[in-house]
Amino acid sequence: YRKFIVRVPVPIVPNIIERLFLLRMNKGPGLFLDIFGAGAFQAVRVALKLGVFESLSGGPLTAAGIAREINANERGTRILLEGLESFGYLKKLGDQYSNSSLTVKWLLASSSTNLADIIDLGENHILEFSRMYLEESIRRGKPPMTIYEWFDQKPGSWRVFQLYSAAVARMVGDELLTKLKIPKDARRLIDVGGGHGLYSIMFCRQNPLLSASVFDLPQALTMTDELISVEKMNGRVSLKPGNFWIDDLGDNYDVALMFNILHAYSPEKNIELLRKVSRSMNSRGLIVVMEQLADKTVSQLAKVGTRFFGLAYLAALGGQTRTFDEISEWLLKSGFSNPRRINFRRTPGNSLVLATKAN
Repeated sequence: YRKFIVRVPVPIVPNIIERLFLLRMNKGPGLFLDIFGAGAFQAVRVALKLGVFESLSGGPLTAAGIAREINANERGTRILLEGLESFGYLKKLGDQYSNSSLTVKWLLASSSTNLADIIDLGENHILEFSRMYLEESIRRGKPPMTIYEWFDQKPGSWRVFQLYSAAVARMVGDELLTKLKIPKDARRLIDVGGGHGLYSIMFCRQNPLLSASVFDLPQALTMTDELISVEKMNGRVSLKPGNFWIDDLGDNYDVALMFNILHAYSPEKNIELLRKVSRSMNSRGLIVVMEQLADKTVSQLAKVGTRFFGLAYLAALGGQTRTFDEISEWLLKSGFSNPRRINFRRTPGNSLVLATKAN
């Protein structure tokens, strides 16, 4: 896998004078930066929908040229382009516009690190769901339905969600493989709730003797076969459709992945699931949990990220971010020993919790 150096795009960055002004004003005007950021998000979403960035993939164009390419009004296009240039998504030289390096890397269809699907998921799925149910989730402690149940009612939603999840997996993949070494004698891996299957693919590529089963709901596996074929992992990575609360997981696994699962459920349910996973594993097997842990965040960005996900999990699933101590306690009660933590640096807020099956 390529090495991904994650640069978080923050187009609206005050200069030193503006920062001093915000500080002097007790950061009150900082509220406007949040509003401007929301406007920037909408501008990028519309630009993607219109094909602005793709129209520039062949080289710089004038506003009139772009308007012709996307079949839009020239004045409206120019106003959009000016906004995108100020937000950092375009560059302007003379009367011609071109994609910025940020856009080339993260928003073009030809890029292996294309994250454009995140914009679609954010606007048409997560933010829409949050607008409908965040207030009710706060009042009741849970939404009237989970976002997964909502996906079942919206054709194509599961695929978009898995495209987003796969993009995130590619972002964290290099650091994950660097920081986590699967035991060389491991032969069988289960990826619980593994969806797109990219994590299983990564570990199988790193460990030639390893095979993996991706266990998830059938609707969450809609694109997994495609990825397995593209990555030439047929025969090494297989699908196991099912509901992990009801169906058998299999047995004799040396490694179990539980990535972004535990935030969705209560402590009691998480212990129940972890015990089920433990029963499917061989003695001294390794379990690996990935979550956005709410404690001991290493930076302000990590803190913002985990708190953001805390609200998102509440609105989407009635869940919340958890702490290392909470997850460690659940693991110890479920037949595992020696919980330990690994923090990510390139994607702040993400952490791994590892433990070993006790017997």
